[in-house]
Amino acid sequence: MHLTKVTLKNYGVYRDKVEFDLTTTPEKPVVLIGGTNGAGKTTLFESILIGFYGQSYFDKKTTRKDYDKFLANKIHRYLGTTASADSTSIVIDFKFFHNGMVDDYTVDRTWKNEDGRIIEELKIKKNGQRLDLVEESQWQSFIEELIPKGIAKLFFFDGEKIVKIAEDENEDIEIKSSFDSLLGLDIVEQLHSDLRVHIMRNMKDDTKTIQIQHDNYIHERDENLAETERLQEKLAQKGGEGDALVREINSLEAKISKIGGGFASKRADLQAKKSFLEMKQNSLENDLRVMLAGPLPLCIIPKQIKSLKAQIQKDDATLKKQFEKEILDEKLAEISTSLNSEQFWRGINADSKSKEKISKNISSFFASDKKSELVSMFNLSPLESSLIVSLIDNLKTEHLDNLKKTSTEYSKISDELQQVDVSLVNAPKDDEFGPLISQLNALHENHGMIKNEINQLEQQVVTKNSYLKMINFKLRNIIADKYKDKNAETQAELASKVQKVLDEYIEKLKIKKLDLLEKYLLEEIQRLMHKENLITTVSVNKETFDITLHDKNGPIPKELLSKGEKQMFATAVLLALAKTSGKPLPFMIDTPLARLDVSHRDNLIEKFFPYASHQVVIFSTDSEIDEKYYTKMKPYLARSYAMEYVPGKGKTRQHLGYFWDDNGVKQYAV
Repeated sequence: MHLTKVTLKNYGVYRDKVEFDLTTTPEKPVVLIGGTNGAGKTTLFESILIGFYGQSYFDKKTTRKDYDKFLANKIHRYLGTTASADSTSIVIDFKFFHNGMVDDYTVDRTWKNEDGRIIEELKIKKNGQRLDLVEESQWQSFIEELIPKGIAKLFFFDGEKIVKIAEDENEDIEIKSSFDSLLGLDIVEQLHSDLRVHIMRNMKDDTKTIQIQHDNYIHERDENLAETERLQEKLAQKGGEGDALVREINSLEAKISKIGGGFASKRADLQAKKSFLEMKQNSLENDLRVMLAGPLPLCIIPKQIKSLKAQIQKDDATLKKQFEKEILDEKLAEISTSLNSEQFWRGINADSKSKEKISKNISSFFASDKKSELVSMFNLSPLESSLIVSLIDNLKTEHLDNLKKTSTEYSKISDELQQVDVSLVNAPKDDEFGPLISQLNALHENHGMIKNEINQLEQQVVTKNSYLKMINFKLRNIIADKYKDKNAETQAELASKVQKVLDEYIEKLKIKKLDLLEKYLLEEIQRLMHKENLITTVSVNKETFDITLHDKNGPIPKELLSKGEKQMFATAVLLALAKTSGKPLPFMIDTPLARLDVSHRDNLIEKFFPYASHQVVIFSTDSEIDEKYYTKMKPYLARSYAMEYVPGKGKTRQHLGYFWDDNGVKQYAV
């Protein structure tokens, strides 16, 4: 996820429409927003979370009444009057990366005060269009699935939270409160819930067979989850390798551009064209696979298909004659009944022999039209016969023609792609330029291989998740069948076994996540603390979540850490939790340096902010990040803002740029 823009309108101290461009680059991942207390930086910080989560933003459950009261205080009031704006809004634009695709989202949350009643309206757009794929009533749930609140709070936090963890030494509580989100136990909890519902139902008599099926599905699900986690870890690793290659490619292309810019420019165009052609080629390959998976292969056996059609038509004629025979038999029975009745011969002068002869002649006439027993080979209904014949008739006009058209286009794209590859390979061969191009081609080849691996891994993850949904669906059905016609003791025993399996799964997943947490926590502590080799090992208790620090001589009581080291330790805990989540979200930190000593401030400025994430948004006062630290951070800044509260107007004014210019002169009296 990458935040691109936040727009506030009449929100808090921001009057009218105020926009903040938050886009960053890999080389400059930091956005710095400065302001004194009351200037609106914390208001901007919390507005992003309010915009995403609305009433569910607050840590404690908040009633609608309290939420409306909070919002009423956020609608901008005009200085010197009791009047306030008609409405207020928060609009957040961001990019979201998923399955190799980048989508642009806009979340627009607007509030209106209508006679003391706050009316909230939520709008979501995806790639500029209204999000119609999701029911409007489910939009809030969609946001929270896209960016889980439990995970987001690990990336969006203020300095006071770090201080509180450090002073109270309650980092274990922070881990406990975050761990369910880190484990991703939504599916497991849903299964727990389903069990509680179905436990009240009776069981069938075939419980042994159902139990075996149930246990098999549980085993399959656990294996599927373990394999999915392994794939996701490998996917993250390949993503990191790909990012490293992209940085190396960009650096090398910049060097080539200086030596021979014309070729580098042409190469960039060719590379873009290659990417487009590969995408088109993949699309056509998928189209061909779909065609070949349909009735198209029948075209390779035209004689058999022709014979099949003739037999179906013959069967239709046979079926028609069978119907005619049945009708004739019914009519003969009716005529025979009439001939045997006295009413039929009334008024006709005929003796009994004549009557009998007439009856025999009529019966002989009908019998002469009877055929031998009619047999249909396929025994199809008229509708089935019609559908199959229609399919056969359309094989050439519909399927072969489409195959020819798609194959021709695929060949054309393949030829173009081959020409582009040849052009890319034919680089100049002089001593300085040629080796660089060869190196660049090798990097692009490696990057292409990694992209293919990533695509395959992502497809495998999608397949595993789909299979997991199927297993859970079957589990629900089995559990629904299970609880029939049995006493409460059997129900409780069976439920206990299922719950035990779930608990074992949770325990295994917890151990894996805690192992990751220990690894990331050690990395962050060693990066943030200025004493080298102070901490050599970190362990987290699997039951209490207590953290134990070790140096080369054994465990270190946390009481021996200085105040600044404790704060660095608390920061490392939050960062490690965020990394353990595996979610590529931006970091947003409010007042991060307020109570840190100088040496640890230097570590945060130099070792954390530029490398914490692909995007880091910092909200600071001019006393926290002063001229000295601003100078150190400047190479990593994509942009900066200074917020100035204007008392005479009762609003905050936004300035592009921080408090000091390049000459060290303070620009804004804030």
